[in-house]
Amino acid sequence: MEITKNQNEAVNDIVEMVVNIIGNGSREIDTTEAISSTARLAGSFLFRSFEFKTNDAKPGTVMLSEEANIKGPQLVNITHAVLHNFGIQIDNNKMSKGNQKHAESNFVDVIGKVQVPALDIMKKRELSYEQMAQSAAIATAFIIQQSSNITPEEGFGIAIYHYIEGSKTNPPDINLVAKSETKKQEEKNSDEQTKPWWKIW
Repeated sequence: MEITKNQNEAVNDIVEMVVNIIGNGSREIDTTEAISSTARLAGSFLFRSFEFKTNDAKPGTVMLSEEANIKGPQLVNITHAVLHNFGIQIDNNKMSKGNQKHAESNFVDVIGKVQVPALDIMKKRELSYEQMAQSAAIATAFIIQQSSNITPEEGFGIAIYHYIEGSKTNPPDINLVAKSETKKQEEKNSDEQTKPWWKIW
C-alpha cells in the first residue's frame, strides 16, 4: 500500500484538528481521547467508503459487515508500520494481557464534532474516504508515538478497539451537523496559533 503526498499532508491537518476540537482549544488533550478520536475518525471514514444505505439506521447503530472485516485490519497494519518506522516495537505478549483502556466519551458525540472539519481536510487534500481513513491511521500512530504517559502497547490497543468501533458503527448524518459549530471553534482557536504546538498528557 502506497501512501500519497496528499495523504501525508493531511496527517498534520488531522492531528491539529483533533487537538483543537477534542482538546477544546487548550492545546492539551487526554491521551486516550486523542488516540481514540483519530482512530474513530479513521474507522468511521472507512465505514463511509463502503457506501452502505443507512437511512433507516440511527447514529450509533452497530453495523457488522464483511467489508469492515477485510479492510479494517489495514488501518491496524498502517499504524503498526508507522510505529515501526518510528523505532517503536509492539510487544504482542503485552497486548494480550487484557484490561485495555478505551475512551469514556460517546462515539456519536465525538464523530459529530470532528467529521465535518475532517471532510473539509479530505476535500482540501483531494482524498477519497478510504484514503482519508488511512491518513487518520497515520495520525493515530503519531499521537501514540508522542504519548509519554502510556506504553506503546496501551496506545496501540486503544487504537485497535476504536478502529473496530468506527468501522462497524453508523455515524451521524454528515449533512445534519451544523457547520456553524466548526466555524465557532475555528474563531475560538484562532488566537492559539502563535502558541507552542500541542502536547499530550
